Amino acid sequence: MKITITLLCVWATLFLAGCDVKDPIYNTPHPDKGAIVITADWTQRGEGIATPSEYTTEAAGASFTLHEPVAALTGLFVPGRTELLGYNPAEHVTVKDGVATVDNDPDNAGMQHPEPGVLLGGTVTADVVADDTVSVVLPMRQLFRKIAFELTVSGGDIRRITGIEARLEGVAPSVDLRTGEVTGVVTVVPVSFVRLEGKLVGAVWVPGMIPGAVQRMVVTLTFVDGVTDTVETDFSEMFKDFNTDKLHPMRLTGDVYAPVNLETGGTIIGWTETDGGDVNAGVE
Repeated sequence: MKITITLLCVWATLFLAGCDVKDPIYNTPHPDKGAIVITADWTQRGEGIATPSEYTTEAAGASFTLHEPVAALTGLFVPGRTELLGYNPAEHVTVKDGVATVDNDPDNAGMQHPEPGVLLGGTVTADVVADDTVSVVLPMRQLFRKIAFELTVSGGDIRRITGIEARLEGVAPSVDLRTGEVTGVVTVVPVSFVRLEGKLVGAVWVPGMIPGAVQRMVVTLTFVDGVTDTVETDFSEMFKDFNTDKLHPMRLTGDVYAPVNLETGGTIIGWTETDGGDVNAGVE
């Protein structure tokens, strides 16, 4: 009888000990990995630039397409620091290895496309925690800048101008999404002018200007009698701080003389930056 009671006590002890062993309790279905929620901050863009309806986020070798300003990445990540690289898909722009490059213009061999989509991008680091969700703000700043040109006919007859070809030299083809710094080999952008209320106007979008390169505007006017006049203007001084303010368009104005008879000459004079001081790059 004594032996039986002793055995029952032993079994009872083992049973109670077994009841104290509990399964681990986790906060999420991914106890060994972490999740990331992104809030895209689009405030660093210029007036009139719409918030992109879609953007791409690259993280840990994967790419995610998102549409909402606050969105959870569908993947899970190992604990530790994870870099997030974000940007919106922009027309005529190719993104590779964190660098965005404007495509070539199919209508102008060897020149950069003058009207790429407006690119915004940025990066942030997320400190991923296992069995948890971390939230980060991804700042998306505007990385391209607009240049608007306006020529006023100060004398003569604008109807005598039958053609105008222009190009801007010294332009950067690429920008680093992480740093915002321009990169690549200096390139050329064609500038297409149209007549508007007695003026000639044109515009281009570019990642920036190559520091140390010469920024030059070359304009060739063709008149009804077949005479052409080419004028080159050095814009280097005007463009020296171009890359520091992508949010505000740069506006350049000038005057053009359209001869009323067979005399030659259509000289562009007095190029001026209308919104950034009175830097003059006049050519007589």
